[in-house]
Amino acid sequence: MNDPAIMQMFADVGAIVTGSHFVYTSGRHSSVYVNKDALYVHPRVIAELCQAMAAPYDAEQIDVVVGPVMGGIVLSQWVAHHLNGRRATGETLAVYAEKESDGPDKTFAFRRGYDRYIAGKNILVAEDILTTGGSARQVIELVRRHGGNVIGLSVLCNRGNVQPEDVANVPIHALIEISLETYSEEECPFCRDHVPVNIELGKGLAFLAKQERL
Repeated sequence: MNDPAIMQMFADVGAIVTGSHFVYTSGRHSSVYVNKDALYVHPRVIAELCQAMAAPYDAEQIDVVVGPVMGGIVLSQWVAHHLNGRRATGETLAVYAEKESDGPDKTFAFRRGYDRYIAGKNILVAEDILTTGGSARQVIELVRRHGGNVIGLSVLCNRGNVQPEDVANVPIHALIEISLETYSEEECPFCRDHVPVNIELGKGLAFLAKQERL
């Protein structure tokens, strides 16, 4: 069950938006949007949420926190900060994985020499929103290719009922879980009823631009 205090933190900053026609990064459509960007402008809120993201893990066991760009940069820093606050010795580092620009199916890569911190280390992956789990899975697989041992996946919100098998069999800790009804473009009732696509949140602009090119 979701912690009411954490749900209230999301609500207070307007991070859960309803009553519109949203297009997710995955391409699926819904009437509900979890606006992670509304969280990131509030450092105190992010700090508290990341403390909760770090709480289930043995601080001495986690060597590095890895997050995917963009939000994962902030999350990896704060989660590592809270883990370090509970360590008696050593330090938990924070790095991030960047999207490669080549190819139609973008994947993640370590740049800036961050790969040197992965091999033989215990890794916690930090992510903001899970819809399909695709980005998290790619980061987990990236860590494994570089010889890292992924201990867990800690996320702000699991909105897609993503399961461990969807993210390369890594245990998931989600602060909140929201069961959302989503639709493909072909089956979307909002598209059928000509409900305007929200162009302020999500990928509505890109969706409409694609429609115009067809």
